[in-house]
Amino acid sequence: MRVLKTRIFWLLSVTCALSAACSVGSAQPGGQTNAAGPATTVYEGERIIVGDGTTVIDNGAIVVQGNKITAVGKAGEVQAPADAKHVDLKGKTVMPTIIDMHSHLGYEITPKNDEDESNFTRENVIDHLERFAYTGHALTHSLGNDIPSVYDVRYAEDPSKFVDLRVESQQDSFNGARYYTIGRGLAWQGTANPRSSAPYPIFMPLQARLAIRELHATGIKFAKLWLEDRGGYQVPGKKGPFVLTPESYAAGIQEAHRLGMKTIGHVKTLADTKAMIKAGLDIQTHPIQDFPVDAELLALLKERPNFWVIPVMTPAGQGGSAPRKAGERPKWIDDPLLRAVKCEADVDRWGDAIAKSNRVPTPTGNLTGENITALYKAGVHFGFGSHDAGGTRPLGWGSHMELEAFVNWTGMTPYKAIVAATSDSAKLMGVDDMLGSIAVGKSADFIVLTANPLDDITNTRKISEVYLHGRRLPREEMAKKWKAQCDAVRQTN
Repeated sequence: MRVLKTRIFWLLSVTCALSAACSVGSAQPGGQTNAAGPATTVYEGERIIVGDGTTVIDNGAIVVQGNKITAVGKAGEVQAPADAKHVDLKGKTVMPTIIDMHSHLGYEITPKNDEDESNFTRENVIDHLERFAYTGHALTHSLGNDIPSVYDVRYAEDPSKFVDLRVESQQDSFNGARYYTIGRGLAWQGTANPRSSAPYPIFMPLQARLAIRELHATGIKFAKLWLEDRGGYQVPGKKGPFVLTPESYAAGIQEAHRLGMKTIGHVKTLADTKAMIKAGLDIQTHPIQDFPVDAELLALLKERPNFWVIPVMTPAGQGGSAPRKAGERPKWIDDPLLRAVKCEADVDRWGDAIAKSNRVPTPTGNLTGENITALYKAGVHFGFGSHDAGGTRPLGWGSHMELEAFVNWTGMTPYKAIVAATSDSAKLMGVDDMLGSIAVGKSADFIVLTANPLDDITNTRKISEVYLHGRRLPREEMAKKWKAQCDAVRQTN
């Protein structure tokens, strides 16, 4: 772990972490280095979902040297050193690791099922990154609530011991997903995410510009703009509007573009979506919830072929995206992957609450799902985000339910949904040179599944192994640790 002693060195390290131009030492699959060079392993016999949108290789082989993929092809046809280790994956399916563009890290203490701003610590963020890795993620993008002490030396309690978590998470030995963050989002005071006070409170255009400049100085590449009144939020005795003003978000967008940054809008109404797009917004996250998508919006989007949407449409309160009857306990409540990352007692309570509720997911997810489907059919680019934060959006697991929603609600094929969650999101995130597909020269990050997700998208949950940086993740140890934490809390209660 490096100590960043000067601001210049720190900024260089941030650039390294966010560009993939720096390569951390070559590691063997067991995490060891070899004085004679990195070890080589051939994973063979599996079905390979490459992630490029078209290619599936049956009876395939992936050659990994250190932390990089050096060959992909048919078993018996790829070249590998004579002393390479061989791993038999016959009957398994391999797919790229997930790139999650929308999460909220650090606020839930999972064993206690408690989500609060006071819980945000470096250790808790790392715990969440490990849960994302366990569930098959190479990277998660924390969207707007991060207290800057984990990524900005100026906020560190002891600057001499500061290590940027973005840099640390790129190391081959790190057991978690890579940590990317949008830092602090921009919002009208009180109308950003209610779990924290981290976002910048913005009342005028100059504040927006200054906030964007501070984010840029820390190496952050995206700026989030919250435009929501949180169910009629008001300041007693004050006159509104109580949302980010058009002048302020337009100034923020303009400043971000001047500095080479992209903007992500948390926006849920049709009129505001149109207004933000006209102001130059690059990415929308969350569905439009008040009116159906109309011809004017589709015409605006046709003029903006580089506009992206991160839907985050799975309704946690309704019990996911799988069709079921009112009063029926969801089958996915018994998913072993869910029960590994979330305490079983909490999962059972969740299942019981859903069974007592009359609310059910529909094939389209109601208006929000219909609007997302309309955008997909119009050819809008889709990124992928879980919105995982804790509670009924279990950290790392929600991505798999969102994948199911992509298939059930938009009409995507399972392959298209996987591409959205891998290579498309890697492209949007700017990391497609190292992640997003199983290809020569990219990081050896992949998921080994016991069933084929092209037959049933819910098979992405049937994870046998996860490899990050060419190293097999110690998932058994991780699951045992989390279970022990859950048992300790239950015994205390």
